[in-house]
Amino acid sequence: EKLIDTVNKACGFSSQPQTNQIAEPKPGGNELGEIVGKSPEIVEIAKLIGQVANSDAAVLIFGESGTGKELVARAIHRSSRRKNNAFLSVNCAALPETLLESELFGHEKGAFTGAYFKRIGKFEQANNGSLFLDEIGDMSMLTQSKLLRVLQEKELERVGGSETINVDVRIIAATNKSLVQCMKEGTFRVDLFYRLKVVSIYLPPLRE
Repeated sequence: EKLIDTVNKACGFSSQPQTNQIAEPKPGGNELGEIVGKSPEIVEIAKLIGQVANSDAAVLIFGESGTGKELVARAIHRSSRRKNNAFLSVNCAALPETLLESELFGHEKGAFTGAYFKRIGKFEQANNGSLFLDEIGDMSMLTQSKLLRVLQEKELERVGGSETINVDVRIIAATNKSLVQCMKEGTFRVDLFYRLKVVSIYLPPLRE
């Protein structure tokens, strides 16, 4: 009887209007998608999204795995002037160095063994849009150097190519690592860190 009563209460609760409203960023857009909540932390994150969305400033999102870093990145894109252009995502920890380089910058036919066709990288695909680089702390030093050049010069060369390609992409990066510790260990470039961390957003875990 107690179990049935509990289930009935739960069913009744789920049929009621949700009390947690979507936290709207102010100023700026209000398309936060699946980000909901009214805790001070969520409200502050919503405000940050609204403040940075319409700029082209790079954003670095910190937080443990599962805290919703990509949701915040998508919310920034949806609230920005780039919202009608591409939003692409790359997990830097999921690909080995050679494949990640090709994924980001593309490659020319014959650039390496198995490169049977020219590939357009994510930077070119996301031109005039946003590119989300997840787990940026796992990127190799070589690829970090090439990423830094794109951020500084807004241009790139495909792997195995010599043509300079201009790109206009807003970078939103995320990490579950301490990049400060990575810099101390010599596995993350200091100059890239400050290029990415123009604006930083911390996502607290649910237990907080």
